Amino acid sequence: QADIRPMMRYTGPSLTVAALAWREGEHLRRCFASLQPLLQITGAHTLVLLDAGADPLTATIARTTARQVVVARFDNFAAQRNRALQICATDWVFFIDPDERMTPALANEIARVLSEGHAAAYRVPRRNIFFRREVRHTGWSPDYQIRLLERSRCRYDERRQVHEVPEVDGTIGTLQERLVHFNYETWRQFFEKQRSYAPLEAHAMYAEGRRAHIRSLVGQPLREFKRRFIDYRGYRDGLLGLELSLAMATYRLLACWHLLRLHRSRGRD
Repeated sequence: QADIRPMMRYTGPSLTVAALAWREGEHLRRCFASLQPLLQITGAHTLVLLDAGADPLTATIARTTARQVVVARFDNFAAQRNRALQICATDWVFFIDPDERMTPALANEIARVLSEGHAAAYRVPRRNIFFRREVRHTGWSPDYQIRLLERSRCRYDERRQVHEVPEVDGTIGTLQERLVHFNYETWRQFFEKQRSYAPLEAHAMYAEGRRAHIRSLVGQPLREFKRRFIDYRGYRDGLLGLELSLAMATYRLLACWHLLRLHRSRGRD
């Protein structure tokens, strides 16, 4: 059992907890409620970078839960995270998504590693909840995400518009305690998000010099299914593992199709 008692005294660097928000609704309120142990321990500043197209409910919740709200036009996720890094005036930033929840144990661990100061960034594992069930395999566990960043030593590559990862000038540490991530409640939400992400993924792959061919429309989805269901032991998640593996194979098919179209439209350079 992790010790979840608050640290008596925090002596580490200054911290901002930042969230990007669009149409989050009550997710955002529950996310910020879960942050209270971390805010109490570290005295962290809270920031919501609100998409200019956010709905009124999300905007209202943001302004009643965060110390600072900045409205900005959304270009892509990497650019939005860089904008948050520029806005913050603290030494460190912890990024949290509205559908994620902090735990007291993770709050204590963040405060401890910041006080010790051994790395330029830290990756955080996540517990992923799909359709009210935790997925323990299929590539979603431990699902490390680099979220705790020293501002002066980290920046996002804006060519990668989705599934963005920061470039870190220094060592990346690994935390033990997990964020809880409430991924999707319905398959409709899942497929709508994958359809919106696929063209962004294609543009990111194209910027990295990757190209697609007709055979990719068969080979890439098959490899993705094998990776999820066999290599990542998706079969241990039962029927849900099979369904998620097939869904991610479909996503890979869509991304490859968009990449092939992009390749052809730009003259096969």
